[in-house]
Amino acid sequence: MDILAAAAAIVLIIEFGVVEEKRDAFVAISTERIEEIRAFDGNQSFDVLVDEARPGVVVYVEKWDDAEKQAAFYDWWVAEGMTERLSPLVTAAPKISRFEVAGD
Repeated sequence: MDILAAAAAIVLIIEFGVVEEKRDAFVAISTERIEEIRAFDGNQSFDVLVDEARPGVVVYVEKWDDAEKQAAFYDWWVAEGMTERLSPLVTAAPKISRFEVAGD
C-alpha cells in the first residue's frame, strides 16, 4: 500500500554554505521578495533560517503543494536572476533534502 498521495505536498530543506562575511547579503537577497515567493502558486511556506553559532550556513525550508509547483517556482527563481546573484556568496553547491508529506 502506498502511503503517499499521488500529488503529495513536498518539503525542501536546502542548506547553503555561505561566505561568512557575506551571509547578511545572502539573507538580504534571499528575503527581498519573500512576500512574492510566499504568494507564488502552490507555496505553503518559505523560510530563510540562520544560526548564530553557524555563520557560514543559511537554510531554506520550503513547503509546496506538489513537485510541479515547486519546479515552476524554481524556473521563475532562475529566470529572475536569483541563482546568479547568490552564486558569488556561496562556498559550494547546496545540500538539498526533499520530502513528501505523508498523509496529505
